[in-house]
Amino acid sequence: MRAMKSRILLSMVSFLMLFGYIGCVATKSKVYINPNVNFRFVKKVGVLPFENFTNDRFAHKKVRDIFVTTLLASEMVEVPELGELLQVINNINLAGSAAPGQETFKGTITKEVAKELGQTLKIQGIVLGNVEEYNIVRSGSGSYPEVSLSLRMIDAKTGSIIWAISHTEKGNRILPSILGIGEGTVTETAIKACKKIVETLIYK
Repeated sequence: MRAMKSRILLSMVSFLMLFGYIGCVATKSKVYINPNVNFRFVKKVGVLPFENFTNDRFAHKKVRDIFVTTLLASEMVEVPELGELLQVINNINLAGSAAPGQETFKGTITKEVAKELGQTLKIQGIVLGNVEEYNIVRSGSGSYPEVSLSLRMIDAKTGSIIWAISHTEKGNRILPSILGIGEGTVTETAIKACKKIVETLIYK
């Protein structure tokens, strides 16, 4: 009887430890919003290709797609097609711009470039971003997905930054999958991150 009670107690402790790991979720954000900007007048936003500082060679494309989808789902703004955006950039001969068919951009958005994009595409804002983390972080006690992004929106009329955010999203931490519990995916974590980022935009 004593041995059975000990096994039950051990099982309960293991169960609580497991859920302790599963529930370990962390989010960190730093947000800047220009107080003089009324975002209700920002109706159309161009989203340039993000830069990739991770070991996943496609992380910038994955995250940008998720971010654009989240923006559109919010029904706050329209977003022109990426090819259309890059074509305008190439037409104004921006140094370092993308070649046709490539989803990369390493040029500089000056005031003149921002204004040209705004006038040609009828956009009020231009979003640029960096993907700094997009991976599974492993440790002796388990692992968790982590996504870290830095985004900023430039006013298409003035070329100044009107919104910026640095956001890190850590997914559910779990024990090694000896109990048949799979790892939370990096994609799911990126979706959560983008939802929280879009919520920081003020549309009231």
